[in-house]
Amino acid sequence: MRGALGVVVLVAALAGIAVAVFFIVRRQRYLAAVRERGWTHDSNPALGTVLDLAAPPFGLGLAREVDELVTGTTPAGFSFRVFAWKYSGAGSGYSARVGVLELAGGFPEVFLARPGGQRAGIAPAAVSLTEVGSDELSVVATDEAFARRVLQAAGGALLGFGGATGGLDLSLEGRHLVAVGAPKSPDALAGWLAALDAVALAVAPLAGPAVPDNTGFGFHGHPDWGFVGSDLSVLDTYPVSEGGFGHEVTDLVRGFRDGIRLDAFVHEWKTTHTETTTDAQGNTSTRTVTDHHSEPVCGFVLPFAVPGLSVNGGRLGRKVAFESTAFNEAFTVRAEDAKFASDVIHPRMMEWLLATDPVGWTVSGQIVVFEVGRHDTLVVDACEATLRGWLARIPGFVWEDLGLTPPPFALGRVGS
Repeated sequence: MRGALGVVVLVAALAGIAVAVFFIVRRQRYLAAVRERGWTHDSNPALGTVLDLAAPPFGLGLAREVDELVTGTTPAGFSFRVFAWKYSGAGSGYSARVGVLELAGGFPEVFLARPGGQRAGIAPAAVSLTEVGSDELSVVATDEAFARRVLQAAGGALLGFGGATGGLDLSLEGRHLVAVGAPKSPDALAGWLAALDAVALAVAPLAGPAVPDNTGFGFHGHPDWGFVGSDLSVLDTYPVSEGGFGHEVTDLVRGFRDGIRLDAFVHEWKTTHTETTTDAQGNTSTRTVTDHHSEPVCGFVLPFAVPGLSVNGGRLGRKVAFESTAFNEAFTVRAEDAKFASDVIHPRMMEWLLATDPVGWTVSGQIVVFEVGRHDTLVVDACEATLRGWLARIPGFVWEDLGLTPPPFALGRVGS
C-alpha cells in the first residue's frame, strides 16, 4: 500500500513539474517574440505609466491596476503602449487589454464605437455630450461639429479597423488614440496595430494644438475631485454609526466646487460578541468573536444652512403630502418646515424628480447625506448632480426668504 501511495505522490509531483515547465517555456517564448519585434515588456509596470490618460476607461473607479505593459513603434511610426487595465468602484468594473498610440497635436475627447456600444462612464453629470453617426458607427463628443469631422475623415478607417479586428471601441483624448481589445499574442498584436495605424493616419490631420496630459490620480469629468484615502474628521461631520471600536475611513474621495464640499467614503468599524458552545460531554466554553462592519457614505457640506428636509431619506420632521398622486407614491418627503417643503418641491421640481428618479437624500442645516447602497464613483457623480439640480431649481423667493445668496450654478434658473 505504501509503495502504491508513493507512486501516486511521485506521479502527481512530476505532473506538477511538467505543468510548471510548460508555463515557464510558454512565457519565455512570448517574451522572446516581443523582443524579436523590437518591443519592450514590463511585467510589473507602475500605475504612473498610464496616469497621463484620463478619459474612460481611465479616470474611473477607486482601485486601478495596470499589468503586462508592452511598448514599441507601429508600422506607420507611431509610439504605442499596450497593457492590461482594470478598475473597480465605478459600476460593474472593468478589465481589458488596451492599446494607446501617441499622436501629434491635441484632440478633444471623442468616443468611437458601434451604436449602443459606448463605454461606461463617458458622460459624467458635469459634461454634456452629443452623438452623431450612422447605423454602423457612433461618434460621441462634447463638440458636435468636431464629431462630424471625425466621422467624415475617419469613418471608413474605423469601419475597416472593426472589420479587421472584430472590435470597435476607440477614443481620442489629448495626444492619444486609445483602442480597447488589444490581443496578447505578438503576431496578432502586430496585425491589430497595423489596422489601428489606418485610424491614426485618418484622424491625424484633425489635430489641434497640443494640450497638457492628465497628471495624478484624477476622476473623469471632475477636476475638483481628489483621492484622499482617509480622514477621520469626516466621522464628526456626517451622521454615521457611532457604536463599536476601531473606526476607520477608507477610499475617501473629496471635492470642492461652488462652495460645496463633497466627502464620499467607506466607514468601517468593529464590534464583539460572545459565543457559548457545548461539546458532546456537556462541557461549555465561550469565546469572543469580532464582527466587522462597514457603511458607504456620500455627503456634502453646503456653504449655507436650510431647513431640514428629507426626500426618500431619513426620518426627519413630519411627512408632507402633495397634490400629485404619482409623486406621493414615488417619494416620501419629510420636513421640519412644511411651508419650506411645499415651496421647494413645486410642480416642476416634482416633474424633474419623477423623470430622474434619484437616490434619496436628507438635508439638515448645512449637511446633506444621500442614501447610497455602495461606495461607487458613478453613484457619487449622480448624487452630486441631484444635489446641484435640486438647488438650481429652488425658486428665487425661497432664497430671499432665507436671506441667502443662491449658489453660482443656480443663477439664471432661480424661480423656475
